[in-house]
This record gives sequence, structure tokens and C-alpha cells, in this order.
Amino acid sequence: MAKILVVDDASLIRMVAQKAILEAGHEAILAENGAQGVQMFQNTPVDFIFSDINMPVMGGFDMIREIKKLPGGSYIPIVMLTTESNDELKLVGRELGVKAWLLKPFNKEKFLLVIQKLCR
Repeated sequence: MAKILVVDDASLIRMVAQKAILEAGHEAILAENGAQGVQMFQNTPVDFIFSDINMPVMGGFDMIREIKKLPGGSYIPIVMLTTESNDELKLVGRELGVKAWLLKPFNKEKFLLVIQKLCR
């Protein structure tokens, strides 16, 4: 069973992601913004992270930069879960080590496939 951190300011997205993660037999840990995501990562070992980009307090890219500075953070797989499809943002994500990019509203089957691939 994987522990998956979902970081998104939209409660509906967190709820739908959590439901899909639980149905797949994994544990979901939820955060409302990047600052909470960093705090959760520090307090709870996770196997990978789904994160939005645009959030109040701290956005997804800044969260990734902070997590990469922490013990174990440079190895954590991160998947962006966002409405952004801009190639420049995807390039920034790749430079930060983002493993995949899912567009919202996300397809549950694709979401579960990403989880399955990251759990290998």
C-alpha cells in the first residue's frame, strides 16, 4: 500500500482524488496548499505526490523546490494535477523532476494508471 500526498486548493479535487486512491487500496494524505504539502511531507513519509500548480500561500512549483531540499525529497516522484497545459510550465516541471502531468478535470482511469505505474 502506497501513501500518496495530494496537494490542491480545491476541496472537490482532493475529495475525488482521495476516493480514487482509497479504491485502489492506497492511503491518501491531503493538503490545501504547497506550504501544507511541505509540512505533510516532513511529518509523514509518502511514496509520491500529486500537486496542483496554482494555489494560495505556496504554489506547486515552490513546494517542489522546498521538498527537494529535504531529506528524501530529491527522490520523491511528483505528478502535476492541474488545469495548466502550457508547454513552458511543463518544461519548468520537467526541470524540477516532475514525472507526469495530468489535466483537470482528470480521468479516473488515467489517474489510477499513473498510481499503478508509480507503485511498481
